[in-house]
Formats: sequence, structure tokens, C-alpha cells
Amino acid sequence: MALALASPPAFAAAGQAWDPPQKPAATPLPRSARFGAAVDRTAKSPAGEATPAGYETVLGVNEVLSGKHKEGAARLAAVAGRAGALADVAAYYLGLGRFLSGDAPGAAAALAGLAEAPQASFLGRDAQYLALEAASRAGDNTRALALAEAWLTEADPTLAPEAWLRAAVAANALGQRRKAADFLRHLSLAWPDAQAAQAGNALARAMCGEMGRGEASGGQEGRGPSRTSPKGGGEACYDPDTPANVLLRAEAMVEKGAPEAALKLLEGKWPFDAGQAARAEYVRGKALYRLRRFKAGAEAFARAAGADPAAPLAGWARYHEARCLWRSFEAADLDRMEALLRQVLAAPGRDDPLREVAARHLALLLVERGRFPEALAAAGQLKGLAVSPDLAAQGATLTALLRFVTGDLAGAVADLAAFPERFPEDDWADGARYWRGKALAAQGKPEEAARAYLDVLSRRPNSYYGGRAQAALAAMGRSVGPGVVASPVREGPRCPGRGEPASAPAAAALAKARLLADSGLPALAEMQLDFAARAMPDRADLAMAHIEAAEAMGRRGAVLRTAWRTFGGCLARGTAGDLQPLRQALYPRAHAGLVTAALAGSGIDPDIVSSLIRQESFFDPDVVSGAGAVGLMQLMPDTARAVGAKLGLKVDRQALFDPAVNIRLGVAFFRERVASAGSLSAALAGYNAGQNRAAVWTRGFGGLGEELFTELIPYTETRDYVRRIDANAMMYGRLYGR
Repeated sequence: MALALASPPAFAAAGQAWDPPQKPAATPLPRSARFGAAVDRTAKSPAGEATPAGYETVLGVNEVLSGKHKEGAARLAAVAGRAGALADVAAYYLGLGRFLSGDAPGAAAALAGLAEAPQASFLGRDAQYLALEAASRAGDNTRALALAEAWLTEADPTLAPEAWLRAAVAANALGQRRKAADFLRHLSLAWPDAQAAQAGNALARAMCGEMGRGEASGGQEGRGPSRTSPKGGGEACYDPDTPANVLLRAEAMVEKGAPEAALKLLEGKWPFDAGQAARAEYVRGKALYRLRRFKAGAEAFARAAGADPAAPLAGWARYHEARCLWRSFEAADLDRMEALLRQVLAAPGRDDPLREVAARHLALLLVERGRFPEALAAAGQLKGLAVSPDLAAQGATLTALLRFVTGDLAGAVADLAAFPERFPEDDWADGARYWRGKALAAQGKPEEAARAYLDVLSRRPNSYYGGRAQAALAAMGRSVGPGVVASPVREGPRCPGRGEPASAPAAAALAKARLLADSGLPALAEMQLDFAARAMPDRADLAMAHIEAAEAMGRRGAVLRTAWRTFGGCLARGTAGDLQPLRQALYPRAHAGLVTAALAGSGIDPDIVSSLIRQESFFDPDVVSGAGAVGLMQLMPDTARAVGAKLGLKVDRQALFDPAVNIRLGVAFFRERVASAGSLSAALAGYNAGQNRAAVWTRGFGGLGEELFTELIPYTETRDYVRRIDANAMMYGRLYGR
């Protein structure tokens, strides 16, 4: 029986052998197995020889990657042991070629060395995974289980479901039923909508079917029941179709980004008892919320709360109903939201995590509605609960800011001084220092305020609050030069271009990457550099080499990860000169002429738009969001057509991939938003959260000024978005000069 993972399999018996997909290429494979071939067969090797072993290795790799699996494997087998620095590359692609041509035992043999010592090569982890697949296909369950358990210690999330399934199949075939059940439970709940999970659920059903429907043992909610075999021996099975596990699977689907699948699962005729039926409505409400069907979600939560108003679930349902109502623009809905949150907070039961999140949302709602004294009381309640450090910090942040807003400057100064002591690692610690300076300045204490601003500036001058502090000092007539960053806090950040001691391992890694790149394998060169930069994060030379290679491959995420890992201190505290080598990779300024032309006469800083493009698309003109937004400035086609009509342009979706068109329309749209919103911060907030929601915020607290507007934005994502664009615009100004 062959199993294609596109459709769930049927297992006749728990002990039956499981067959992988008929075609090996249908197996999920790592990125290194999916590169296209890109070398000229007539080219010379880097050394100038016609066909050295190294060049034969490159040709073999490209043959494997281009679909000539047997030919490539044969070529690589012929140079085995003579590939020199490319020995690991030859072994890996020999194994891949054999695997894809159907020779699973041969693949396992070729990959054995790399799989046993995966830390020794940039292809080691991929080899370990491929060896697992080969062992599964060859029917070597003992080997497959050992490889799966080893690989899963640091699993690639894109391949992990497949490995958990392989582990379960192997454990089941070896008679290790309880271990298999544990693997299947984890697979079912961690990746509930994956094809591998569908296959795993089918295996789990077959295992339970063979064992019989005995009494459940260990079936507490949250873990799923286990069933023991009527034959004895203590074997267990995981039944994905018990009502409790159906609810767990559905909730996991919601949390893992598959709300449609959760709704479909809950449509089944499951034998829920009354409590489980209420829980099903609760999960349905969460799925509808994720799908932005807020009215339907609120109704589902109301049904869940009404099933048993005194049950603990009812309090959480009321809270989530309130969250759904917050997306409404109707005053009656917001009044009901407030009433629900107050009901949760007034309930006699002691559920501190629930009360904590309810207090947070009540404070934010009251801020949104401009009722600052009441919001301060709610924030104080949140601050007092202090169940989780994160929400306790949010409570302290809101309390301090609202003291400032309501005129309690002494209280604000005290709270702001205490915040960094209480939450030294919190992202807002510098915010507290900065706002303490603002509060001291408002009290008429300029010297103390200046010291507070200098404290912020000396810590992270390139951050949002560092830029704000520098602007505040400039407004006070205090010029701050580069010397301010010479404080002990900044001492010695690792920056690119500074001398570092020689390193034989680093030199070897760079040489190997150059060999791969010169041989026509740039994707492998980038992988090698990524591996080396992770292994030696203190090496600036490796980090810069990887950043350059990843940028050339268009792998912006890899660029940012390496830059922050090695140069995080420099990015936070370095001078413009320090950061010049990173400027193009991290702060590109493509299409600057188009941006400047589109902004003519607006008074808007072009660096704001460059930062906006960086945030939306990182200057990739071909990117399309999940919601359908297109191109550099992530325009929705309907919005683009409406803006184009005002400019006398007829615009279709395809035109939005043209940078000139996208920037012209995007900047025109942004200019409209700035004009209608009344401030840059409100326009940026509207770009992220929608102009109608930003208009609500402007009415509620827009009169407090742009800085407080940004601080009080209730949506964390939008607040961070506005801060990030502001901070990155500052970095553009520093790195390119204004």
C-alpha cells in the first residue's frame, strides 16, 4: 500500500508496515535539495583545469538538482574520496541523487557519515533528515527512529511534521506503542492542519482500532486520552476523535493559523457533553475572530458564556466577546464591550490571568475614548494584578503615561524612574527614561531633564527613543556630538570593518564559500556562510560575507538575523561611519528619485517613505501579502484604482509590480492620509490599522500631540509599526545625510 500525503491514508492494522509516497520526489525535502541547477558544463574549474574532481563534484551536484538523479549520483560516486573541501557536498548530493532515483539503501549508506556528525558540516542537519527518510523508505525502523529523535532536537519547522510522523510510524512498527502515541499526539496538536498530521491521525485511529475501545486512562483535558490494549502489556494509543481531543485539535488549528480548518472540524457530529458544547462555541468564536468575522465571533462567545454563566469558561468568553466588539465602530458595541470587561473584573471568582487581560483591554478602550482618569484607574488595577511580567510592564507603562497626561507629574516621574529598575530588560525601559525627561522638563527642571535624555542617548542612540532624546536636547539648545556614545554602556560594540584576530576556522569557512560560489553554486555558498556565521557569531568577517551572500540571494530575513546576531550592539550604538558597511544591506534606498518626485511640495521627509517601503516590502517589488496587497508600498488593487482615478490613471493589478507606478500611487495615497489624519503618526497608524480606526484614535487622544499619540495607540502591532518607521527614518537620515 502506497501513501501519498496529499490525502490521508487508511491503515488496516496498527502493526502494518507504512509505505512512504511512491515517488521519492513527493517527500518533503529540505531547501538544499530544491535548488535549481546553474552551472555551465563547458566552464572551467576555478583552478583552470578541465575536469578536476572538484569540478566533477559541481557537475554531479547540478545533475542531481536538475533531475538527472542517477547520472549525478554516478558522477559523484566516481569522485567520492577525491572531492577535497567539497567532500561533504559530494556525499550529500550523492545521497540525494540515490534517494530520488529510488535507491534508499544506497542513499542511507552515502549519508551515514554526515548524519552521524551533523554539526561538522553546513549540510549535516539536512543529511540527517534525508537519512531518516531513506531509512523509512528502506524499512529500517530502528535507524529511522534513532535519526528522527536526533533530528527533532533542533527541528526545522517546515519539515518537523514529516519527521514526527516518521518517528511515530517507526516506533509503532517496533512495538513501542506508547512512544508512537506520544509522537502522534504531539504531531496532531502542534501541526493540526498539516498533511503529515492527517496521516498521523489515520495511523492513530488504526492503532486504537486494533487495541479495541477499552477504558480511557490518563484522559485529562489538555493531554488527550490514552487507551490500553485489552491484550495487556500497557500499550497506549492516542485517539484524535474523542470529544476532548477534537476540541484540542480545533483550538490548535486556530492558534496555528488555520481557523477555516477549525470551523470545518467543529461542523462534525461529535458527541459533546454540555460543557464540551460550550467549549466548542468558544473555539468557534476564536476561529471567527481570526477570520475577522467579528460580529459572528461575538455571537459565538455570547452563546458560550450563556451555556453556564457561572462556569470559568464564561468569564473568558465574555472577555473574548469584548475583543470582538472592539473592532466595531458603533457606540453601542463599545458600551457593551466596556460593560463586559467591568463584569469580568467584578466577578467574585479569582482568575487573575483573566482579570489581568480584562483590565488591560478596559484601560486601552478608555484611552481610545479619551476618558483618561478612568483609564488611569484601570491601568492601576492592571499594574496591581501583576500576574505575568509582560502585562505587569504594560500596566506600569500605561499608569506612568496616564499620570503624565492627567497632570500628575510628580507621580509620573516616580513611576518612570521605577520602571527600568523593575523591568530592566523590557523594550520600554528606554521609553521610561525618555518620558521621565519629558516629565522633568514639564516640571521646570531642565538640567535633570537633560541628564535623563543623555542617559537614553548614551545607551542606544540609534533607537526610537535615542532619536527622540537627541531631538529633545537639540530643542533645548544642547548640541550633542558623536562623543555622547562613548559611555561605558557603549564600550566596544562589534562593528564591521574593525580589525579582528586571524582565525583558521573562519579562513577555512570563507575559502570553502568562495569555492562554492566560484563553482556556480551560490546558494550553497550562502548556506555555508550562514552555518559558519552561526557557529562563530563573534566573527565580523563571516557575518559580513554571509550578509553579502544572502542579500545577493534575496534572503532578507537571513540578512537581518545575521546582522543583529553579530552587530546588534553596533546597530544600537554605532556611529554612521561604523554602520556604513551595513547601509546598503539593511537600509537600502532604492528608487529614491521616484520617492522624492512623488513627494514634491508635500513637506514629508522622503526618509519616512523609504522607511515605510522598507517596512512593507523591504524594497521587493514582487511581494504580495496574504491579504492581496501588492508591491513596494503594499497597495490593495482597489485602493490603487481609486487613487489612480484621481490622478487620471487607469491602473490594473499587474501595473502595481512596476516600482514607478507603485510608488506614485502609494505616495499619493499616503499624502492623502497625512492630510486627512492631521499628523504623520496618525497617517502611519492608519496605513497599518486602517484609516477609520486611526480616526477613532485621533478623536480620542490625538489632541495630546504626536508623541503621546504614538505611545497610546492601543494596538501593539500598530504602535510598534509607527515607532519602527520613525526610528528607521532617523537611521536613513544619519546613514545617508540630510
